[in-house]
Amino acid sequence: MSPKGRNTIRLSPLSRLTMSFDQELNLDNNKVLGLDTYEKYLDRYKDAEAKRDKLLAGLAKQLSILFLVLFGQDWTIPVLDVQLSSIPAIREILLVTTSLTFFMLCTSFVTHLCYGGIIDQYGNRIVNSNVVDPDFFNASRKHYDFFLKVYRAKLNIWGGDFFESAKGFRRFSVAINTIFVAIIIAMISVHFLIVGFACWQIFISEANIAVKVIIAIVVSVVNFAGVALVVGLNKKFDFLLPIVEQNENNTPEGNSGTSPE
Repeated sequence: MSPKGRNTIRLSPLSRLTMSFDQELNLDNNKVLGLDTYEKYLDRYKDAEAKRDKLLAGLAKQLSILFLVLFGQDWTIPVLDVQLSSIPAIREILLVTTSLTFFMLCTSFVTHLCYGGIIDQYGNRIVNSNVVDPDFFNASRKHYDFFLKVYRAKLNIWGGDFFESAKGFRRFSVAINTIFVAIIIAMISVHFLIVGFACWQIFISEANIAVKVIIAIVVSVVNFAGVALVVGLNKKFDFLLPIVEQNENNTPEGNSGTSPE
């Protein structure tokens, strides 16, 4: 039951952020969050995107090296002419650094999505999402994976489609999106399979029991925290919404809905 004077609303943390920012734009009488700030958000978005891509590349390299350590003991590092298996504690070091990189990638991914959500709120107001599909405007200001939109059964999620999809395309859309999701899940699964196998090899090794326990705890907590950050971003939770008093025009006080200047 909701406390007196408040309603309960179910929102994801990302929706809560973007809806809160939308309300901040309503309250911004001094235009602190105007178009100049919008341009700065675009710069921060590009920075977050570059950081995410760098961490993703780093994670892929570390997983590849860890895989070679686990399954290619005779692999020799070019130029240095040193076998990976001969480097002391290389398995343990790679396991911990790979897990930490995965966690940092998850935090960067969440930050990138948050910046994208804020930028979308600007775009929704600039083009008036009740009339024009803001995706086409937002895509001109920030990176947008158009393959997600072009193969979507409902092209314009903000309004009606000029060309509505028929049964054949809807089925094709479901198939394409299912394959895309399956690939993402497979890539994440590869990470956990490699990390899990590395943990198992360390567990059955002759390493000190305290070292085994510490590594197991660190790796488990760090990887779980990374997944929780990403999954929790779009998971719906209960939030309390104050009941807003209506003015004489029967509209919420302070909700002007004007676009930033």
